[in-house]
Amino acid sequence: MKRCVFLLFVLIPLIVSAQKKEIVEAASGDDLTKMASVHMQYLFPEFSTGDVYYLGMPKGTGMLNYNMLTGEMQFMENGEVRALDNLKKVIVVTINNRKFYPFGEKEFVEELLSTPKGQLRVRRKGNVAQHSKKEAYGTSSSVSSTTSYSSINTEGQQYKLAVRENVMITLNYFYYLVGSNEKYVLIRNQKAFTKQFPEYKAQIETFVKEHHIDFNSEDDLKALLEYCSK
Repeated sequence: MKRCVFLLFVLIPLIVSAQKKEIVEAASGDDLTKMASVHMQYLFPEFSTGDVYYLGMPKGTGMLNYNMLTGEMQFMENGEVRALDNLKKVIVVTINNRKFYPFGEKEFVEELLSTPKGQLRVRRKGNVAQHSKKEAYGTSSSVSSTTSYSSINTEGQQYKLAVRENVMITLNYFYYLVGSNEKYVLIRNQKAFTKQFPEYKAQIETFVKEHHIDFNSEDDLKALLEYCSK
């Protein structure tokens, strides 16, 4: 599967607030994977040697990187970037001693912490939306002309991109707890986390209060899971 032109994701209501933002000027048909900065697009600053472990097949080794905007695990071959396919056969991908597991049809989640009580994994999701600027007296208007549009359909919805306009690229982070049954539980808040450890409800509430746990913080969630594992 060759690398294709980046499809625009419709901005959806965010479940978490942890995110990075970048504004770029784009025209209809532009390939945003060529316009977004490296740190907004790729998890690692460069492609690195990694391994792909398959079910019932020999492992594969190559130059790998994770594209957070397209949601693809990509590899470099003869100077060309391609996306890893046949994910139903993939068990795990390792890059720089970090583990990535297939999620959905084409995405991957990274394992942040593994304990006897469960695993903490993160899904990094890219979104793109038209960026507006604030005018005088608090009114809002588009930053560019909207005389001509090109409609782009994605995931059953429609996003209109002007011939030349600013768009905001956003990377959002979704944190999950994964148990021995491999069921993913999205950690939205303290209540969602506590439901996974009902026997420790009182202790968790105390720990969260004393340590000012932010449920959008990777480090805080790791500390909380480590505490529950003890």
